[in-house]
Amino acid sequence: MKDSIADVCLKYGRVVSAALLHDNSIYISSKGHYDIFTMEPLGILRTATQGFVTENGYFVNRELGLYIASYFDQIENKHSPKDRLLSEDLKKSNLKILKRLNNYKYKEKE
Repeated sequence: MKDSIADVCLKYGRVVSAALLHDNSIYISSKGHYDIFTMEPLGILRTATQGFVTENGYFVNRELGLYIASYFDQIENKHSPKDRLLSEDLKKSNLKILKRLNNYKYKEKE
């Protein structure tokens, strides 16, 4: 049986931070994706997968992030493209409560 959108969203929890996934490490910043790229030397994170981290510690891509943020009413102003979540779309008051999962190393820029 396939999980409903509500089941998936409740499993992952709210979106809490923009994130990049690279070499089994999750890089996060509450400021946005642009800020994360400065955490490593130029070019290192160029091929990283862009997405978000949820409050339950999961990394999700931009498409799933959009479903989750919509479900939890976290979108302040949706920018283009309409089918993917951008860090600029999110209400800033919803960010930064994170449970870390042991399968990843987390690198955070404050």
